[in-house]
Amino acid sequence: MMRTMLLATMVVLVGAAPIARAGGGCEGASVVEHIFDAADEDGSGALSRAEYMAAGLERFGVSFDASDLDGDGETSLDEYLELYDLHHPPRGGAEV
Repeated sequence: MMRTMLLATMVVLVGAAPIARAGGGCEGASVVEHIFDAADEDGSGALSRAEYMAAGLERFGVSFDASDLDGDGETSLDEYLELYDLHHPPRGGAEV
């Protein structure tokens, strides 16, 4: 329960301060990396479906299947950061 609350708080903080990785300034992607690391219970560097679900990450609008961009059954940090970038475009960037 405490772990889920911590992850939820971190995700809210990331959502409140969307900053692109390459843009400098506030390190929103750093917070995303911490969320990922906290959810990666076995330290494998990828989130299994069980880890993703246990961390409660689906409640933030991205299912495990949608986060597994290459379909290998895991969500890597690169996939997770790519999703972050898709949902938090750089300031001043073109709107989609």
